[in-house]
Amino acid sequence: MSTSQGPTLSKSRFSAGLQCLKRLYLEVYQPELAGEPGAGQQALFDTGNRVGATARGLFPGGRLIEETYDRHGQAVAATAQALADASLPAVLEGAFTFLGVRIRCDVLRRNSDGSFDLFEVKSSARVKEEHIPDAAIQLYVLEGAGLEVRAVHVLHINSGYVYQGGEYDLDGLFQAGDVTPEARAFLAKEAPGDLAAMWEALALEEAPGIEVGLHCKQPYLCPFYGHCRQGLPEYHIDQLPRASATLLAALRSAGILDIRDIPSGYPRLTALQQRVQDSVRSGRPYVSSGLAREMAQLRPPMHFLDFETVNPALPLFPGTRPFQVIPFQWSLHTLESGGRLYHQAFLHQGLDDPREAFTRTLLQAAQGPGPILVYSPFEATRLKETAEHLPQYADGLTATRERLFDLLKLLREHYYHPGQHGSYSLKDVAPALAPDLGYGDLAIQEGTVAAQSYERLLAREASAEERAALYQALLDYCQRDTLVMVKVLEALRRASGPAAL
Repeated sequence: MSTSQGPTLSKSRFSAGLQCLKRLYLEVYQPELAGEPGAGQQALFDTGNRVGATARGLFPGGRLIEETYDRHGQAVAATAQALADASLPAVLEGAFTFLGVRIRCDVLRRNSDGSFDLFEVKSSARVKEEHIPDAAIQLYVLEGAGLEVRAVHVLHINSGYVYQGGEYDLDGLFQAGDVTPEARAFLAKEAPGDLAAMWEALALEEAPGIEVGLHCKQPYLCPFYGHCRQGLPEYHIDQLPRASATLLAALRSAGILDIRDIPSGYPRLTALQQRVQDSVRSGRPYVSSGLAREMAQLRPPMHFLDFETVNPALPLFPGTRPFQVIPFQWSLHTLESGGRLYHQAFLHQGLDDPREAFTRTLLQAAQGPGPILVYSPFEATRLKETAEHLPQYADGLTATRERLFDLLKLLREHYYHPGQHGSYSLKDVAPALAPDLGYGDLAIQEGTVAAQSYERLLAREASAEERAALYQALLDYCQRDTLVMVKVLEALRRASGPAAL
């Protein structure tokens, strides 16, 4: 397959090709096959854009190349003009092309000797392995285009920075990691072969035949994952929990793609994986002999608790750090001994740090006897952190923490439904154990979107009508989590008779 002008690579396409040549091919020739970016993924993109825009403040006097990505030729011309102006200390979002590879550089800082330093901005707390190829492909294009590059840096967030309020101290907020040796080593040893493989793949008449595997989700979830899974068995081997690449390769080499086809007693399976296989084969849930004993310990009154939190790369409240987890909302369902179920909730509405109001209202709502069911250790960790931040509430928070009962731990040890498809995420457990109560009807359906929605409320960017809708959507989402937990527990109670297997 070909195009009239031939395919091109970019920084993002180069990263896609490193992950999977089939992904690269589809992105170039059949992008319509990609799934729509999820709201959570879009939230991550938005965070990256905000961090990038903030980092530009470190380079005063720099010229921003404002031409959009679809006007690459004009952006290249504008970049050349900016580079020719020796009075400009930096060029931001500069555009370049070399041997069919197009890039936009976050920052090119001019040195006194006429060379440049390249800065790649990342919204992470450290330099990661996958950042090196990003920097290296830019170095390849820049030097190919005739620029002298002295150093290559990854500019990332300093997680130890404490926000004091007002304008950010950019020198404290960001750290620059010099990755020049790593980028040059990748460029010399890896890039030639990688680029050759990518151009070869793009010259094919159809997409390379690459099997679904762990690479589909590492380091990022491939947008074509759903497309590539079409036609695969309903219970594909990649649904085995914690399956290693070695295990999956061994199964594929034996011609096994369906969990149900794995031989009984296959020695490479862990106890959890064997449990999943047994459940899938029988079509019935796995129920341990210990589930009834565990369920006997849970008696009303019982409470079901869920938190929503925000951990922004750019701190929102004085005294907080980048990526610090700040709870701003809770939902609490209570099941009384007579069967009455009622709900309480809190969502902070002010622009100030929500933790004090969050804590005060939670302690009042959760007082009294009975276990508090949560899903994962997440809430316990947040209660411990909050007690350290607000020592005046430490006794109450510690007492509340001691009442927590982890429903996720109970499930992992004692139950598995084939409809979970290898996942113990509450979003995947809900359709299997509470099929009449999902998330598809909600405006907010995942935690990253909830956090982004709360940030929008704080930013006061939305209209009054949009703010009201966001506020209600947040309440609905958090309430749904705790109601699903109620229904999951009911399903487990029904299942806690004789083992199903």
